[in-house]
Amino acid sequence: MDIKKVLIEFVITFIVVYVIYYFLVIKKCRKDKKVVPTEVSLILTFYQIDVKKIDMYQMIKVVSVVTTLIISIIITIISVFFNNTIILLIFGTLLSVALAFICYRIIGRYYEKKSIKKKK
Repeated sequence: MDIKKVLIEFVITFIVVYVIYYFLVIKKCRKDKKVVPTEVSLILTFYQIDVKKIDMYQMIKVVSVVTTLIISIIITIISVFFNNTIILLIFGTLLSVALAFICYRIIGRYYEKKSIKKKK
C-alpha cells in the first residue's frame, strides 16, 4: 500500500463524487428553493430545526460535502483493504450506515444549537 497512491485515489474520488452530487442535487436546490435533499430533510425533521433560523443553502452545501466525504472514505477503504465481494458489500454497508449516523448527528446538533441561539 502506497500512501501517495491512496491519497490521490481519495482526492480524485472526492472530486468526482462532489461534481456528480453538485449537478444532481445542489443545482436543483439552487433553482427551486422548495427542493431539499433527503439527508437535509431528515436532519431538519429529526432535530426539529427551524428553517427560518438557519441559512438553508449553507446547510445543503455542508451536508453535500459531508456526504461526499463519507462516500469517498468508503470507496477508498474498500478498494484498499478488500477483494472479496461479499465482505466488500457487508463492510461497505456497515461503514456507510455508521459514518452517516455519526456525521449527520454532528451536523444536526450543530444546526440545532445554531437555531436555538437565534431564538433568544
